[in-house]
Amino acid sequence: MSASAKLVLADGTIYAGTNYAATGVVFGQLIFDTTMTGYQHSLTNPSNVNSLMVFTFPHIGNAGVNDVDAESAHYWSAGVIMREPARVYSNWQAERALEPELVAAGVVGIAGIDTRALTRHIRRNGVVTAGIFTGTAAESSDAELVAQVRQWETPTTAQLLQKVTTDTTYTVAAEQPKAAIGLLDLGVRRATITQLTQRGNTVTVMPAHTTAEEIAAANLDGVVLSSGPGNPADATEQIALVTDLLQAQTPLLGIGLGHQIIAHALGYATTLMPQAQRGPNQPVYDVSSGQSLITTQNHQYAVEAPLGTHPAPSAEYGDVTVTQYSLNDQSVEGLRAEQLPVLTVQYYPENTALAVDEAHPVFDAFAALLTTGKKD
Repeated sequence: MSASAKLVLADGTIYAGTNYAATGVVFGQLIFDTTMTGYQHSLTNPSNVNSLMVFTFPHIGNAGVNDVDAESAHYWSAGVIMREPARVYSNWQAERALEPELVAAGVVGIAGIDTRALTRHIRRNGVVTAGIFTGTAAESSDAELVAQVRQWETPTTAQLLQKVTTDTTYTVAAEQPKAAIGLLDLGVRRATITQLTQRGNTVTVMPAHTTAEEIAAANLDGVVLSSGPGNPADATEQIALVTDLLQAQTPLLGIGLGHQIIAHALGYATTLMPQAQRGPNQPVYDVSSGQSLITTQNHQYAVEAPLGTHPAPSAEYGDVTVTQYSLNDQSVEGLRAEQLPVLTVQYYPENTALAVDEAHPVFDAFAALLTTGKKD
């Protein structure tokens, strides 16, 4: 098999294609994205760090890129896999073409792949490790390339968090400050900060390794744990931090990985899902309103908790209610502690694939907690 680029799976499957974006060799876990024009959101989402992004839509790059739609200042995916790169881009918000952005960021890509067939392969097999080989690297024998993929070691959760988190603490001020919020950066998206500041919260963004003592010294009204990458069970430093915050009855909001970390601190376990939930159009049922939400998600672990209201596994924290669950597989999408000022959601409540400034009641509910749950 010869080609200018090869996508090599750990199970020995090989796809031939052509080089796109940067030239080189990258390894990672294959994840797929079903959006048509939201590719920039996915590639700049820190939760996708080190991933190999498979786009199921046949044309990618047709809407260009801009500064407004970026979820962060970086392109985090290690590689991209697509069917057909758009020859031109055309969108009223477009400022630049996608490929030069990826080249500058060192994102290695391959085009000419049947991404629908590849997506079905991922869905059948769950976690799939692969490598993209372009240029002279693709000239090695297929056996040598498969061996390289199988020898690659997956980064630990601590390594992933260290890569995506902020190096230093910084503050984003609200125009009309009402409260001071600490945001533990586990791979935060810009939209999270926007939603918080729009509600009058001055946000202090803190590194993932911030201690409970540092949070206490900052004199904050509440803490938000952002979304991010990795296995939540391995985020032991952050689970210990949340345990201290629960003991202090600090108002907490967890999003994505933050939701899972808070669940661990409450005593729940998380499990690897047979099929990860990624991309838009994920239906979620809200128990209190009886309404369904169409959400954007990006996770492969789920919290193990029975539906309804029940005592937390760590009984000292009182009762916990599953406020929302997935209509696809009944997995937990939201938690509320009944005796503590704690809320969590698994999905992205900012819903930025539709509108950056779209309001969501989760942030309003957390704003209420800052008043009703704040301790003297």
